[in-house]
Parts: sequence; C-alpha cells; structure tokens
Amino acid sequence: MKKGTNPMNEKKNQETTPKIPVITKIEAQKRSERYNIYLDGEYAFPIDEAILVKYVLHKGMEVTKSFQKELETEDGLRKAYNRALNYLNYGLRSEKEVRDDLVKHEFTIETVMSVIEKLKEQKYIDDLVYGESYTRTGANIGGKGPIVIKQELKRKGLDDATIVKALEQYPFEQMVENGVAIGAKVLRRTSEHSSRETRHKVQQTLMQKGFSSEVISIVLENIDTVKDDEDEYEALKKQGEKLWRKNERIKGFKKIQKVKTSLFQKGFAGDLINQFIEEKELEEDE
Repeated sequence: MKKGTNPMNEKKNQETTPKIPVITKIEAQKRSERYNIYLDGEYAFPIDEAILVKYVLHKGMEVTKSFQKELETEDGLRKAYNRALNYLNYGLRSEKEVRDDLVKHEFTIETVMSVIEKLKEQKYIDDLVYGESYTRTGANIGGKGPIVIKQELKRKGLDDATIVKALEQYPFEQMVENGVAIGAKVLRRTSEHSSRETRHKVQQTLMQKGFSSEVISIVLENIDTVKDDEDEYEALKKQGEKLWRKNERIKGFKKIQKVKTSLFQKGFAGDLINQFIEEKELEEDE
C-alpha cells in the first residue's frame, strides 16, 4: 500500500463515482432502419441505422450522458432531414413550406434550421426555382393573372425580390392571351345577360383572376361584349320572364315597376324594357 493512502477513502470514492450506463440490447423496430437502444436493461432512446453504423454502437459499449445527447441530437437531425426529403419528393416546395412541415411534426427550431440550411446547400430548396416553376404553372395551366400569382407566392414565403424575378417567367403577351381566353369563356356563359352586364362580368372575372387594369383594357378591345339588337332582346326576355314569374303575386303598376327596375339594373336599355312590358301586358289582356 502506498504511503498516505487510506483504503477506506478509495472504497468510498469508488462508491460515489457515477457508473456509466452500458448498452445491453439493440432492438430493431418495425419501421425500417430504426433501432431501440437499451442501457443497463432499460429502454433509453431510438436511433437510425446510419448513426448506429457510424458510431459502431454495440452491446457492452459505455454511453455517457453527453454521448447519448449527441446521438439523440444527430438522430433528430436525420429524422427531420428524411422527413423533409419525403415531403420534397411530392414536388417542389418553398423554404417556408418545408420549415412549416417540420415544425408541424414537432422538430425543434434548431433542428429545423439546420436541416433547411443543408437542403439549401444541396439545392433541394431554392425559392427562385420554386417561384419560377409556380409562375409558369399558374400562367400555362391555371390561367391565373400575375397579381394572384404574386399573392400566392407571398403566402408561400418568398421575398419580394424573388417574386419579381420569378414573375419574369410570365410575359405580357401571354397575360393578354390568357385574358382573352378567359373573356371568351365568360361570353359563352352570358347569353342571358345584357351587353353592359356581360362587359362587367368579363372585367370582374379578370380582376378576380389577378389581371391588371392595363391587361383588362386590352382584352376588352379584343373581344366583342356588345350583342346585336336581336340577341340583346332575347337576353332581356329570358331575364324578364323569370322576373315576371317571381313577382306574380304582385299586381298592376307595382309589379311593372319592380320588373322594370330589375331589368334596368341588369343593364338593359329603357326602350327594350318598355317593349317587353307592353308584350306582357298584351298577353295578360288576352
């Protein structure tokens, strides 16, 4: 025994020194490439196969608290990264969409930001590429106007400079072409409307679709919203008959005024309205 050494103190030190947990079992989960780690006979934490291999985890290996925390942190990063890749597998996503999805699945902010940076470095996330693709799709398939596309890209988390650059994929000529096509569809659905209401509906539809006033003006110059007298009167008669039946319980002057007012509000000319009223009065007198 060394001089000055107290056997009782050595034994005491050994008893107070924390015992480092040891891996006693590595159990495969039902999910592919996932494992459960047991320390000293108790379940401790799950781990990905790649991390298991990387650190050569095995039965009998000591795992300190700091080492366990390192393993769990790396496992969280890998789970988040795999989750993001799976999410991206269904199509292009903006940075905000990926971030929101990871947060929704309860990954920590630190983990989320680390994964986002890695994905950006690998070019799996690129808001400009996303914005350009989204713009082309909206213009070519959705027939959307640039204002709506801009609003949608804003909601997707793209900044203003990126949106401006992305919208370069939508040339002005195509905006006009899309506007004319939409206007033509509206015309086919307005056989019962007056010329004035037809023009208003075209304008309203194009505004809702996100086209600028400049594009709308050009579209209206390129489509004919004005009906000839015969078609205008046929449209009036269809509307007028519905109004006449709707107000059948009302009699006399009050009924006539109500129908006249409604037809005028729908954009029909006064002389045509009077012609219709005269015809209805003659019918009722027969």
